[in-house]
Amino acid sequence: MKTLTALLVMLIFFASSASCAITNKFGPYSGKVVDTETKEPIAGAAVLVVFFTEEYGPAGAITRFADAIEAVTDKNGEFKINASRVTIFRPLQGWDVHGHFWIFRPEYGCYPEHKNVKPMFIPNGTLPANQYVTIELPKLQIREERLRNIDCYPLGVPDEKMEKLIELNNIESVNLGLRPTHVKKEKK
Repeated sequence: MKTLTALLVMLIFFASSASCAITNKFGPYSGKVVDTETKEPIAGAAVLVVFFTEEYGPAGAITRFADAIEAVTDKNGEFKINASRVTIFRPLQGWDVHGHFWIFRPEYGCYPEHKNVKPMFIPNGTLPANQYVTIELPKLQIREERLRNIDCYPLGVPDEKMEKLIELNNIESVNLGLRPTHVKKEKK
């Protein structure tokens, strides 16, 4: 009887916990980042895609960080982020089916935060999967505009998932005569 009870408890545990692991495939994403006016490629721009889960409740959905992938544009302004399967253990949550993007290079407007980036995909800040896209970033001419543009990174994403984005934001801060705005946390 004890063996049967133990087996029944194990079956109930595995059946209930198996539904807590959720998985989703994202991407691939590819494209080119260019200057809005000149249409010249922007090399060395950080391209970060962030994936979120959604926890549903009476007041709506709350998004939670699940994973992120970072790339850097090449000399032709091109980037490629391969398809990725993300699996996470989160009970009672589902996926935000869109990857959310941040694209940044010093002296340029940040995608999706700057009003003059083109095009803006729906939902705001996403890029379509399986489709080559061209993103136009405006060159920022005046210091005040550049000051409003720093800190182009999402909150709640671990530093190690967005190292290049942090580095470029810090370079822009220093170029503007400021201290780096995002100091990397030391590992203990």
